[in-house]
Amino acid sequence: MFLPLENNAATEQNERKEPKSSNKPKLAGANIAKAKPQLKQPVKPTGDSGFIKDDRKNLKDADEIILIIEDDPQFAKILSKQCHEKGFKCVATPSGEEGFEMAKQYKPHAIILDIKLPGISGWQVLDLLKNEPATRHIPVHIMSGEEENMDAYKKGAIGYLTKPIKNEDLNQAFNKIENFIKRKMSNLLIVEDDVNLRKSIKMLIGQEDVKITDASKGKDAFELIKNERFDCVVLDLGLPDMSGFELIKKVQRELDEKPPIIIYTGKDLSKEENEELHKYTETVIVKGVKSEERLVDETALFLHRVVENMPEKQQGIIEKLYKSEDIFKDKKVMLVDDDMRNVFALTRVLNEKGIQVLRAENGKSALEKLSKEKDVDLILMDIMMPVMDGYETIKNIRKNNQFDKVPIIALTAKAMKDDREKCINAGANDYLTKPIKIEKLLSLMRVWLYK
Repeated sequence: MFLPLENNAATEQNERKEPKSSNKPKLAGANIAKAKPQLKQPVKPTGDSGFIKDDRKNLKDADEIILIIEDDPQFAKILSKQCHEKGFKCVATPSGEEGFEMAKQYKPHAIILDIKLPGISGWQVLDLLKNEPATRHIPVHIMSGEEENMDAYKKGAIGYLTKPIKNEDLNQAFNKIENFIKRKMSNLLIVEDDVNLRKSIKMLIGQEDVKITDASKGKDAFELIKNERFDCVVLDLGLPDMSGFELIKKVQRELDEKPPIIIYTGKDLSKEENEELHKYTETVIVKGVKSEERLVDETALFLHRVVENMPEKQQGIIEKLYKSEDIFKDKKVMLVDDDMRNVFALTRVLNEKGIQVLRAENGKSALEKLSKEKDVDLILMDIMMPVMDGYETIKNIRKNNQFDKVPIIALTAKAMKDDREKCINAGANDYLTKPIKIEKLLSLMRVWLYK
């Protein structure tokens, strides 16, 4: 037996579809990837669903709640019935906008999400959920008429079913959701050949609410991933028996269950290597200053850690990183780039965060403007520019005692193997390759702005 597909009559003409990652639409700047979606006007959840009968008027503190964001009422009723059979309470909405607000209001234990919704798409809802501290830990299972897409797992979803859905598959999905809700510990695998670094990562992540397993070789890691279930894998690329690239490909090729992978490496990556890795993961962290904060942040996403349940130290790191409005508000950032499309697109995004942007079209102009400024909180520096390139500009900035400690994030389109080293040697604190993914840029900025 198959469960119903989509209520296409109601949604077909308003369908919103997120393209494959390689073809994502870009902002005005050709080298800037799409910004994170934001609701222009928050949608206040109503006291009555007006959609299907749900439990929003009959909720108690001890209830385990599943939020259903699905615009087909027939399928939503089937999901609601399944929730009740499993002992869960259910709240439901056909709207992605309302679904996001309901997630913040009701704090559900899990979310079932459709992709084709009449307003913002399920992809946008997933992005909103995973970029909101209050909801990013909530397990999200996608059920959609769209074909299964790796992007869902890279964004933090725990599962994906394509409609029409068999009863057997739906039961398995609910079992997976139930396991996430009932368990007390998350499972993390660290694949790193340096024993001291393995120990330091364990201390960094904390083990009060996470069971950590480690492996020093690719072969051992593969067997562990094959025979056990991990919520997340932290992987170094330099292993003694096989490269991290080979391990990732082996997992993708031979295993049905593929855990999210975070690359945590000291290796300088070429453009080709970077592109290859991003086929399988959104998260590549280069070891260095401030990289530890990013690792805590990214693992928390895939381990679905509730911030208030984390150890005090890790809780503090996450809370500081994700008080994003506080971090960005009234900060002054200099943006140095000769491509005005990039400048205008980035300025718009940063202004929305409450950041004051100083713009300069080349290194010489940047130095002139800095000479008149009393304080700048952070500098975004393009490398390939006329008149004075980014390397020379950074070196000159570091000669000025007033700005020798100001964080500088280098932006480059070249992505050559030694680019990062050149940027760091010139005096940059961090490095990002174009096309710029806004969320990755904001994540780096959070790390460098909080003290």
